[in-house]
Amino acid sequence: MKVENSLLNTRKFLPLFSVQFLNAMSDHMLKNAILVMITYQGLTIGGLSPELSVNISTLLFILPFFLFSSYAGKIADMYSKVKLIRYIKICEIFIIVLAATGIFSRSVEILIFSLVAMGTHSTFFGPIKFSILPQYIKERKVLLLANGYIELGTFVAVLIGQTLGSWYMANEELEIIVGLMTFSTISGLILSYRMEKTMPLGTKEKFHWNLFKDTWLSYRKVIVDKKIKNNIHAISWFWAMGVVYSTQLPVFTQIYMGGCAHVFSILLAIFSISIGLGSLICAKISDGKIVKQFVILGSVGMAFFSIILIGINFHPHDHCLTLAEFSTSWYGVVNYILIFMIGFSAGFYSVTCYNELQVISPIEILSQVIGVNNVLNSSYMLLCSLICILLLFFVNLWWLFVVMIVSNLLFAIWYWRVNFRVGF
Repeated sequence: MKVENSLLNTRKFLPLFSVQFLNAMSDHMLKNAILVMITYQGLTIGGLSPELSVNISTLLFILPFFLFSSYAGKIADMYSKVKLIRYIKICEIFIIVLAATGIFSRSVEILIFSLVAMGTHSTFFGPIKFSILPQYIKERKVLLLANGYIELGTFVAVLIGQTLGSWYMANEELEIIVGLMTFSTISGLILSYRMEKTMPLGTKEKFHWNLFKDTWLSYRKVIVDKKIKNNIHAISWFWAMGVVYSTQLPVFTQIYMGGCAHVFSILLAIFSISIGLGSLICAKISDGKIVKQFVILGSVGMAFFSIILIGINFHPHDHCLTLAEFSTSWYGVVNYILIFMIGFSAGFYSVTCYNELQVISPIEILSQVIGVNNVLNSSYMLLCSLICILLLFFVNLWWLFVVMIVSNLLFAIWYWRVNFRVGF
């Protein structure tokens, strides 16, 4: 308890924790407000169906991670990470102004542009969030616990952002959404000036104007270490599965669970907080060690509880239940529990992978490793989003979840083979 208290109270950790918390909250508040506008309020992209419009929006949000992450990693290693955070937060103010314009005018073009801008902003913040921690915290046990708190904070922030964005947009209280995003952004900027300064650790890197060449060369540099290579592929699979759950859940809630937009908000809240709790509990019981079996446990757990989820939600509903109707039925309570267990399993998976990546990567190129990891994450998510879009032309959403479950079990077999049965 003393270690936890000293960690949370230190100037080296608390401002960073707060800034990343607010950053994640703003991102997902905007993203989910747009998803609700598409799913429940008839705002679509080019007249496409809500299912396809939701997937395309998610794909565009992810695109900057694929395009610019290699640059973001190099910049984070070359310059003071704290100064970069301040510049990033200043840019966020302009993005929020743009997003507010799109929300009030209900302009899908402006909203999509602001979503891409917010994705770009997060692309440059991402490598800093994890690579700055080893500069602040030297003791391994405390470092891994700090990662657990960062994971918990991120997903609680995602929970708050998703819930507020979905809830207030469902009620069409646009002023509240814009006000909350503005407050979050300005608070993050102020807190960034409380962060303890850091010195650049990396050497000057060469940038290639051809972003695909730059990304490829960065990837080749990082995967020389096979442990890093396998780890970032495992993390990327986690995000591929995450994008399926988060993107398809609003439509799955409406069609197969029969829940209204407020039910979707609560389910997202449960999913996000359970991932954070799973991450923190995993970090604590790991006790400073990297337990790779937790990745397999998490992957199989996600698949197992997902099988039960689709097993009790296989008939489309003709009408949507209110939050009270859904929450007071045994059917609704079971769905809440299943979503919690899927997220809890994902937390064990996620934090174990990130802890290992931070420990095995050289600190002077850690931002670049995180940048390459983000490129691969976005590649997996983009590919997964495209596959989902294509599959939805041929199968319904229920069968899409079946494909995802089978794929997740196949991943668990691959991870076991490369980590525990080398040479089999």
